[in-house]
Amino acid sequence: MSDLPSSLSMAEIQQTQRLSFIEGGFTQIFLTWTSGSILTGYLLYLGAGPSVLAAMASLPMLVQVVLPIAVWLALSMGSRRRFMIVTASIGRGLWLGAIAIPLLPVSDAARPFLLLLLLFLSSLFQTMVGPAWVSLMSDVVPEVQRGRYFGLRNGWMGVIGTAAALAASWFLDRVPSPLGFQVVYAVGLVFAMIGIHLYRNHAEPALPKQTVSLMEIIRVPFRDPGFRRFLRFTLYWNASVMVAAPFVIPYFFQHLGMSFTQLAIWSGISALAMLFTAPLWGKVADRFGHKHVLAITTFLAGTVNPVCWLLAQPGNLTFVWISGLMDALSWGGINTALFNLSIGTAPSARRMSYLAMLGVATGLTGFVVATGSGILLGHLIAHDVWIGTFHWTGYHSLFLISGILRTFAWLGLRSVPEQRAWQINDIRRFFWQRYVMRLPWKGGSA
Repeated sequence: MSDLPSSLSMAEIQQTQRLSFIEGGFTQIFLTWTSGSILTGYLLYLGAGPSVLAAMASLPMLVQVVLPIAVWLALSMGSRRRFMIVTASIGRGLWLGAIAIPLLPVSDAARPFLLLLLLFLSSLFQTMVGPAWVSLMSDVVPEVQRGRYFGLRNGWMGVIGTAAALAASWFLDRVPSPLGFQVVYAVGLVFAMIGIHLYRNHAEPALPKQTVSLMEIIRVPFRDPGFRRFLRFTLYWNASVMVAAPFVIPYFFQHLGMSFTQLAIWSGISALAMLFTAPLWGKVADRFGHKHVLAITTFLAGTVNPVCWLLAQPGNLTFVWISGLMDALSWGGINTALFNLSIGTAPSARRMSYLAMLGVATGLTGFVVATGSGILLGHLIAHDVWIGTFHWTGYHSLFLISGILRTFAWLGLRSVPEQRAWQINDIRRFFWQRYVMRLPWKGGSA
């Protein structure tokens, strides 16, 4: 199961796996309402411009610089579960401030920046939960089952997130602002607290006693050549995504004129499809290797997805709905494979340290790229072009750049080590013998 000794019984392990599904559902409702289209809509209501929208996406990445400190604190506390409860309670509880912002005696220009400050502080604490949660769950879920388990969990959370987005969007389209947002965030906080309560019932395998300095947490992962190769791929991939990711939803809102409900339907198409694609990719990854799944799905995310965004037009959202399906096909594999590959490149005893430094590096990269993209978009918007009846905007330019960069991400995976991954020639031989040689015109044996 894990290279760490575990005092847990099989019943405790299975109970924790089931509880994680339930906890994930409650937490996903809160996360859906405090990010994505709901948060973007709230910021736009408060008067946010392109630079603020870029900061919305990049601030949660910038705060990942605190992850080494978070690991040190978790190890000092001696309990990953207790650390998760404390930091999640603070990070999620801060969203009470989002309800109060419209009531504060401040200028209208200051309100979006107050929400950004709240997002920064909340993300600071919620980010700290990550390494401890991943470390705990990777000790509870056997390595050979991780692709299927986390794939199914991701699919389940996607469906819950979709239902939450649809409910909130329907509500926001009918209730005047800011009251609609205030009610949504109040209800979201209730679900967040339920999720935190469920952490208390998670069984926690004992960590070996270790005294680790903060500098050791920072230095040790970078001495590992396998980790450095995985880090190079992750940095490139994260940068290529963040060129465009902060602006997909604003593009849907501002250029295509979509409503909250239409945004929720798009998310719903993706989430429902991901309920099938994520477990499927998980099974493929468990058999052939996570890096092979990443190679295929990152290529899809760089080709089909941006093309759909480029072809969508105001009044004709056909390609938006198609992009929801393609989103599920690509990210259903990317999310699970990237998560499990990050676990696989980190030795169990040092897993929190490795994940922390991975988060710091990718967070800083994402912050810089997203901020730069926001500045670039501000210039590109002033130079829109009409090609016949097609309106090419600054959004389209960012999507094109991001798509090209994503398409070549798979090249960086070739040097990434994965112990259980099949060799390419073995995969070819498997499919040739299993499928091609059995075709009638190949004359294969029955």
